[in-house]
Order: sequence, then structure tokens, then C-alpha cells
Amino acid sequence: MQLGSAAVITFENAFYLADQQRYLEQPEESVRPVRVALQQYMASPNAVAVREALSSAVHTYEVGFSQWIAGSAKRSQKKAELIDTIIEVVLQHRLPRPEV
Repeated sequence: MQLGSAAVITFENAFYLADQQRYLEQPEESVRPVRVALQQYMASPNAVAVREALSSAVHTYEVGFSQWIAGSAKRSQKKAELIDTIIEVVLQHRLPRPEV
């Protein structure tokens, strides 16, 4: 889950970088947006923050997991809450856009 979330954040930023590169007057051919985005993500405090936030969310979900009856409304609700939390964490930890 953490890897998937990191990938979403990285690819979203890579798309932005690639899109910006298209509009440069003299684009650098050596720039690889995915590599640059991954380096930016790994160097940012976001990598640690995402890992900690998702670990906490998953732990909270797993704590009550054994108490919920399979197929119950509460289990479905908790799963939906976990998914919402994951989406929120990813959106909150997007990489900042450089000022142009």
C-alpha cells in the first residue's frame, strides 16, 4: 500500500514535469520525468510522512478487523474509511509545484 501510494505521488509529479517540459523553448532531452519525480519524492519529507500515515491507518483498520463479521456493514464501512484515508494521505502529500 505504501509503495502504491508512493507510485501514485511520483507518477502524478512525473506527468506534471513531462507536461512542463513540453513547453520549454529548449527542452533537455536527458531529463527523465519519472526519475526526477522519484528523486524529488525520496528526498522530500513526504516519503516518511506517507509511510507513517499509512502505517497508522492500516494498524487502526487491522485492530478491529478480527472483531468484524465478514460481510457486515461495519466491516464494509471500515474498509471504505481506510480507502478514503489512503486517498486523503496521497492528496495531502503531493509534491509541491515549482514556481515558474
